[in-house]
Amino acid sequence: MITPYPPGIPAVLPGERLSEPVLRYLRSGLDAGMYLPDPSAPALETIRVVAEGEE
Repeated sequence: MITPYPPGIPAVLPGERLSEPVLRYLRSGLDAGMYLPDPSAPALETIRVVAEGEE
């Protein structure tokens, strides 16, 4: 879960796909001083992804 504070409401839940608008929101929030306590890389320098299916 990625729950920026403030407001303290989850922006991303487990299993959810990260879209460009969500990433822009989180990055702009970080730039404005928002705290992200939940991701493994709080600065969002990297994002861990899980591949779906095999190609």
